[in-house]
Amino acid sequence: MTMCKFTAWSLKLECTSLRCNKQLLYFFRIFLNEDMELLTQKLKALATDGNKHRAKVDKRKQRSVFRDVLRAIEQEHDFPTETVRFGPERMYIDCWVKKQTYNTFKEILGSGMQYHLQSNELLRNIFELGPPLMLDEATLKSMKITRFERHLYNSAAFKARTKARSKCRDKRTDVDEVF
Repeated sequence: MTMCKFTAWSLKLECTSLRCNKQLLYFFRIFLNEDMELLTQKLKALATDGNKHRAKVDKRKQRSVFRDVLRAIEQEHDFPTETVRFGPERMYIDCWVKKQTYNTFKEILGSGMQYHLQSNELLRNIFELGPPLMLDEATLKSMKITRFERHLYNSAAFKARTKARSKCRDKRTDVDEVF
């Protein structure tokens, strides 16, 4: 399959959840004719769409999807690689099909997605991750940050935030005094 067909397939799956089937049929016709200028114009319009009759979440998701597709088409089919971390492992999502498969499983499994990526053999085979890693408790414990280290990190971050805020406040008072 060509990249164009992968993109169309991914776009179809996203659009069915967003109820934009009429637009989808139109895009497939454009894909078949390979009129890239017209396709780019239409995707730009959908990437900035703001209809009032759609829910805010649906509009945000649609704009995000069409921005990604538009970026891929404009940059000669480059896909922005995403990294998913689960436990000590990482999975790189580097194509539209893999992204759509991951998003579908994520919607179904919800918060259990990371657990299933670590231990579910079927899911690991689908994403070509190999057999599950067997980690002993000592390894898992050594990877975990201690409570004291977390406290030190959070204290330092809190202090830095406070200093930055106080500098901003000082700058505002200086500006107010000038006028």
